[in-house]
Amino acid sequence: MIPPRAPAFAADDPDRAVELHDVAGRSQLVAWHRATGDHRILTHTPQGVDACDLEPDGGHVWWFDAGPDGSGVWRRQPFTGGPAGPGLTGLPRGRPYGVAFDRAGTRVAVCVGVDAESHCYLGRPGGPAHLLATAPGYLPLVDLSADGRLLALAGRPDSPRAVTVLRPGDGHTDVLAGDRHRRVWALEFRPGDDDPDLLVVVEADGRYTVGTWRPGHDLRLREHLAFDSEITAHWYADGRRVLVQHDRAGRSRLLLADLDGGVPRVLPTPAGTILDLACAPDGAIHYVWSREAVPPRHLVVDPERDRDPAPVPAVPGRGEVWTPQPYGRIHSFLAVPPGPGPWPTIMLVHGGPFLHDRDSYDPRVEALTRAGYAVARTNYRGSSGYGPRWRHGFGHRVGLAQLEDLTAVRRHLVDLGVARTGQIGLCGYSWGGYLVLLAMGVQPADWAVGLAVSPVADYLAAHRATIPALREADEELFGGTPDEVPDRYRAADPMTYLDRVRGPLFLAAATDDERCPAEAVRRYVAGLRRRSVPHEVRWVPGGHHGDPTGQTAVFTALLRYAATVLPAEPGHLTDVPEPDLRDGRGSSTPETIGGR
Repeated sequence: MIPPRAPAFAADDPDRAVELHDVAGRSQLVAWHRATGDHRILTHTPQGVDACDLEPDGGHVWWFDAGPDGSGVWRRQPFTGGPAGPGLTGLPRGRPYGVAFDRAGTRVAVCVGVDAESHCYLGRPGGPAHLLATAPGYLPLVDLSADGRLLALAGRPDSPRAVTVLRPGDGHTDVLAGDRHRRVWALEFRPGDDDPDLLVVVEADGRYTVGTWRPGHDLRLREHLAFDSEITAHWYADGRRVLVQHDRAGRSRLLLADLDGGVPRVLPTPAGTILDLACAPDGAIHYVWSREAVPPRHLVVDPERDRDPAPVPAVPGRGEVWTPQPYGRIHSFLAVPPGPGPWPTIMLVHGGPFLHDRDSYDPRVEALTRAGYAVARTNYRGSSGYGPRWRHGFGHRVGLAQLEDLTAVRRHLVDLGVARTGQIGLCGYSWGGYLVLLAMGVQPADWAVGLAVSPVADYLAAHRATIPALREADEELFGGTPDEVPDRYRAADPMTYLDRVRGPLFLAAATDDERCPAEAVRRYVAGLRRRSVPHEVRWVPGGHHGDPTGQTAVFTALLRYAATVLPAEPGHLTDVPEPDLRDGRGSSTPETIGGR
């Protein structure tokens, strides 16, 4: 699914912006001239474009030219069209770990992931790249200060080097530390030239708080901007105020706040989820919004003029369920087909695990309900949007704690008369697919079918073979490496429970998956075959996210398999159109790359 994105704007030419659009099933770069409304397609790459930016004067756009495995190079192309050249000459091929410009547009910083290292470069746009620093693991670029004298990099938020600021002029380094009691995320430098304040979010004492840090000075937390669940923040266009997106229980709200105090003002956005946003130079906020059964829309709110959001009607057959447990309440979004229940039910399991299901459109939910299934999307422990304790408080019992939550919700749905006993299946993508495989081994009698796409099938092998960002996320989840805490990895590994799997199982995987390696899936499938477990396997070319055509084909095959082993009511499946998976979903939590 192509994730919807807000435009990127030229700081010095408000009429110039770039967007990512679906062009023939691929995400491609489109130049947008706001004054004339003209849109012009700039790229036609076979893999599509996922990352882009715009130089401050709007003269050139940058986009990442990736291959099937996710590695590639930055290209620089005139906004008005023409051939694309290298963003910086001499850069190695690698993964895009960030790009940022100074205010004048005379310097650009680029971070590239090469093998198991992060390489940070500085140069003039289109000129030679000068290597500034190399570090092991995943160390993405956060931002370059407006005057070009400071460069911020992000480490693990709970590490002693949560934020590192380099001074390219003299090589001096400032570090802001985090630990397991205080996690720190760096966001962006103040846009003005005078004050190189870095905007940060700090998780401590059960809250997420907006703060600023000027390298060489103390961190300043703004207690009037403390929230009980995840946030992200952006400097507003005037460089004085801050725009905060607060995500709680699967819904979003936007607030505009003065850092020096006062009550932040809630901006008039409709109820639902904000998937992405950007602030234009004129102060208008462009955002991508969705809610259940309403596909993503690009909306604009002007904090100086707009006062009331547009009303959004209720959606029939949509609701939510809270399942009480001794450690808290488990939140699920529920969609049911027309007519009386109970229904055969699919629990659609999100990935991450540091993500969450939201009050937003998911074409898979629409396809499943049209086929006659009730669909539950559960935000198990580890999900964002419910506070630090829910996100971290499961004692490194990776996978097993999440299965306890899914099982509790399954029982609750049966008690409510929603789910039909013995006819409840699991469906998940990526880390959600991992939970499906784990559940089919740990709880083989509880699930009527398992449907897993791009799953982690062998956790030990996946940890060794995956990209550095996910390796670090695993080590945070488990509290160490497989060598340091082998019992935790073994208890969480689907391969450990292969002898108990009964099936039926549907698996789909990509041949060049850089996040959930294909070789691990092959070993798991070979184990199913040796044990004569009923299953079906579908292989598709490409990387972890694949392409929309392949995604649609996989989901169509998945739906047909589900209908065979877990039939819905007669007549439902005959009129279900092929699902269109081009409308995707994003994440606005502080950690969006550290998960599957």
